[in-house]
Amino acid sequence: MNNILRSATGAVVAGIIATGCATSPPASEVAAARAAIDNAGQAVDHASADPQVVKYAPSELERATASLQKAKTAWNDKHDLTATRHLAYLAQQRAATAQEFANERAAQETVKVAAAELNQTMSVAATARPSKPSAIPDLAQKGLIGFSTGASQLPASAVPAINELATILKSNPGREVVIEGHTDNVGTPRYNQALAMKRAEAVRVALVRRGIDSSRIALRSYGEEKPASNNASRIGRKENRRAEIITADGAQMVGSSQISATVSSDDPGEQPRQPER
Repeated sequence: MNNILRSATGAVVAGIIATGCATSPPASEVAAARAAIDNAGQAVDHASADPQVVKYAPSELERATASLQKAKTAWNDKHDLTATRHLAYLAQQRAATAQEFANERAAQETVKVAAAELNQTMSVAATARPSKPSAIPDLAQKGLIGFSTGASQLPASAVPAINELATILKSNPGREVVIEGHTDNVGTPRYNQALAMKRAEAVRVALVRRGIDSSRIALRSYGEEKPASNNASRIGRKENRRAEIITADGAQMVGSSQISATVSSDDPGEQPRQPER
């Protein structure tokens, strides 16, 4: 009888121990899960505290928060360390993406606002002096066309127009301009928007290097939105890869037709555009 009781008692104790082991994960796993969740939580909290993220990347922040909550649930309900780590990693990455998107969109908004304010200022100035001739004459359809596909480097053949514009701006220190960047339709709209801004920036850099104050130059990106020619042809795409410079009176100064890059027979416009790294 005693042997039976001892055996039963031993079985009960063994069952309790086994149950305890099944419900209590190893301390190393607990520490790993806690670290993963804490790191993800810090990343999400940091993004949530950034007003730009809240304003410009709310959907990305919401996904980061959802991944963090899933990571907590995976650990609290199932003690699944692999799933917890994976979901916590996603939360961190999505929080970082939210901040990147927010910074990018805020910068684009700043450029748009600055360009709009400059346009308004120039419009008011032109209206106030309707009878006064423009201090900078039309550059007779000279242009900045023929950028290489996927590239923002200025075509070498556009240098004369840049030099002429810099000379005129130096002679008219009160004049301001807006540089507009354009692309063909090869690539995604978002990529082309960024590429067009880089092309406009390349023109500004060239003018600054020639002694023009950067505060006199505003930038605007149109991406593929305003083609000058039909994108169905190789020549049309080449003409759309361009920059244009607008003066205070709204006259197009640079960017219409004649100065273009040399394009080889295997025109890069025929090839897929790869995002710049």
